[in-house]
Amino acid sequence: MKRSGQISISEYMQARDNTPIRHCGQCVCRSCLYWWSSRCLYGECYDDYRAKVEPYDKAHPDKPPRTAWSNWDKPGEQAHWCRGGIFYPVHYCPGFTKYKGCQVKECLKCNVAVYQDGYIACSLVDTLGCTACYQEFEDRLEESHE
Repeated sequence: MKRSGQISISEYMQARDNTPIRHCGQCVCRSCLYWWSSRCLYGECYDDYRAKVEPYDKAHPDKPPRTAWSNWDKPGEQAHWCRGGIFYPVHYCPGFTKYKGCQVKECLKCNVAVYQDGYIACSLVDTLGCTACYQEFEDRLEESHE
């Protein structure tokens, strides 16, 4: 139930993305399959990787320090190309793949996310593993038939 003066989550997200103040939520990484499925080779932020291999301040030695974000004067900050989308909001990494959503499906012991490329994200894979999960499932089936 929406009360007077409130906005829905979808209205908030649409307004957030249309704001003239840029922020990391508008980063191109947020529309990549590998970011959404936690498989990005560059981690959470491609710009962190870029700052290490191709620092902005080394590529532009004649430019004065940029001061439009907090912590601009901390070590390593000037190496970044993008801070909150202010300077270079769209720079695709070499592995960028447009995210088209995922399907949540029921599996043996928990729900899994199935992505457009067939990758399956399961919360039990890292802790238990597929083989052990399946074995426990079979064991329970056998116990229920006895």
